[in-house]
Amino acid sequence: MLNIAICDDLHSDRMQMEKLTRSFCIEEDHDINIIKFENGEKLLHYFVHEKAAFDIVFLDIYMSGINGLKSAEQIRKYDSDCKIIFTTSSTEHSLESFKVFPFNYLVKPITKAIFNPVVKKAVKDISEEKQKSLAIKIGSNIQTIFYKEILFIESRAKTVNINTIDHGIFSTKSKLDDIQVQMNAKRFLRCHKSFLVNMDFISSVEDYTFKLSNGKQIPITQRTYASVKKVFYDYVMDKANLK
Repeated sequence: MLNIAICDDLHSDRMQMEKLTRSFCIEEDHDINIIKFENGEKLLHYFVHEKAAFDIVFLDIYMSGINGLKSAEQIRKYDSDCKIIFTTSSTEHSLESFKVFPFNYLVKPITKAIFNPVVKKAVKDISEEKQKSLAIKIGSNIQTIFYKEILFIESRAKTVNINTIDHGIFSTKSKLDDIQVQMNAKRFLRCHKSFLVNMDFISSVEDYTFKLSNGKQIPITQRTYASVKKVFYDYVMDKANLK
């Protein structure tokens, strides 16, 4: 099931996006749930109060009230993984939007030929992301944790603590080096000998520290500070399709 949000202040554009989405999903045999919003305020209210988990958000940039860029900034406080696809009459805000990791832009008027390839790639990425997980041993049991749920991983003595968004901390007897090799995931950055951080949740970097979206601060080794920052900035640019 694909959960999709369409946010546009023009009724005709909302209906067109819904038509294109349903047509695509029929052709590709995907079950979908679509919720439409007429402005950013209603979309954000849904995120906050309904604890929404959308796979794709089609978001108009030029809306009255809270525009698409401001809406996307707020969305990223609750969801680092959903594919934000801006629908717009111009791409002039592409550089400004990099910090919210947009998946792509659809320039109006949007046709099936423009729409389908972008959404097909988004769905493929979503499917692959849902399969990426870390398996660890806790006692006699094997625990599976999805990458997208992991905020950071911390090593203390001979124990590795995996800090997650909603499920607390999972601890296992292991070395951080071994966990890093096992994961081999681009989104995780070794910024300190004792920390592996999920770059999708970094909100800022300063004073040898990464600040995460939940307020947690992760230290950065001073001697590798410049190179670590570069890896993070390159990741941000890549994810925002700006390189």
